[in-house]
Amino acid sequence: MKVGLVTPQYAPQFEGGTESVVRAQARELAALGHAVRIVSGTDRLHAGQDLLATEVDGLPVRFVPRTPDEPYDLALERPRVLALVLELLSDVDVVHLHHWSTLDGGLVRRLAPRVPVVVTLHDLFTTCPRFFRVPFGLVESCPPPGSFETCVVCLTPDAPGVAPELLHTGLAARMASFAAELEAAALVLTPSRSHQQNLAPHLAVDARWRVLPHGLGRELGARASAAWDGTGELRLVYLGHRTAVKGIRDLALALGGLPPELESRVRLDAFGDELDPGLDAELTRCAGAARLRFHAPYGPAELGQLLRAEGPFHLAAAPSRVAESYGLVVDEALALGLPTWVSDRGAPQERIGAAGLVLPAEDPAAWTRAFATIFAHPERLEVQRGAAAATVRTARDAARELSQLYQSLLHSA
Repeated sequence: MKVGLVTPQYAPQFEGGTESVVRAQARELAALGHAVRIVSGTDRLHAGQDLLATEVDGLPVRFVPRTPDEPYDLALERPRVLALVLELLSDVDVVHLHHWSTLDGGLVRRLAPRVPVVVTLHDLFTTCPRFFRVPFGLVESCPPPGSFETCVVCLTPDAPGVAPELLHTGLAARMASFAAELEAAALVLTPSRSHQQNLAPHLAVDARWRVLPHGLGRELGARASAAWDGTGELRLVYLGHRTAVKGIRDLALALGGLPPELESRVRLDAFGDELDPGLDAELTRCAGAARLRFHAPYGPAELGQLLRAEGPFHLAAAPSRVAESYGLVVDEALALGLPTWVSDRGAPQERIGAAGLVLPAEDPAAWTRAFATIFAHPERLEVQRGAAAATVRTARDAARELSQLYQSLLHSA
């Protein structure tokens, strides 16, 4: 089967969460015998070539750069880009679209008459131009479905000189466009139940919608965890971007809220990059006597080796303030044998079970109490560590399910 994977960006130019999922998916689908082609948008400026060709993991990748008159906007109408993508996908048997943001907002409707199109919704982009429905600037909360007045206020700083009524009209048209895109799709996938539930008030969820978790993209090797008996240093791990919306400031405040004799017995290693300028210095202040260590961004294949070299560790924390659609760092931590504490926002809480705790987001005091409890009862952490040894879902598992879904769509066409 010839499978076209469409993604907003791709390695080696950029690889965030969505891109790493698609890359793992591409490798595993190819391993199952499918002919995989990746078509990607890019934020690199057009420099005279409509297409940039490369190979990643032995698979063909075609980048479609935008010209200066094809910016990111509400309409996402880029006829030149659309025509190029359609041509690149002209001979595939099935298309799996992972995002529109750097490409064109009408891809599904143009492709669907001749080929089954599967869409995975990785974020809240179909309901929010800022991708995540996180209030910005003067906005305190997102509006109910069908209302755009608050969205206009949220977007105004990025649209100087644009009249509010034009923004309102554009937002309404954008919502209608994405509803039509999803209606044209043969199948709509979300990586978690909670993400589907977050989208449901805004989009018409029906029988074509399925939950298909991403799974771990790469083998991480031996465990990086160790038992902790309540004496000595408690070593924590935070994985991924350091930014306020991911809750790492709340984590630092929780550590700084411990009694002084416990604060000094905690070490937090943060692996990733500082996205909010000055945040690392603030985290150090918030954490009091707890020891913080910041490490450079890592590639997925490097993570296990890095943690084993710096560890062993006793606990991972993912205190996000936003409704995560999946949370790959949770799979990574569990695969390395680490009990994992997550916030009660979004998908990670669906996969923790007995292998950690689910704690309130934006509530450092609740996290402080949880840390104090394991200092008093370290055996509880060891029970969680035992549960973390359970098998973690992989991208290979997901690819097998995708292959079956693609085949069923072709047979029913």
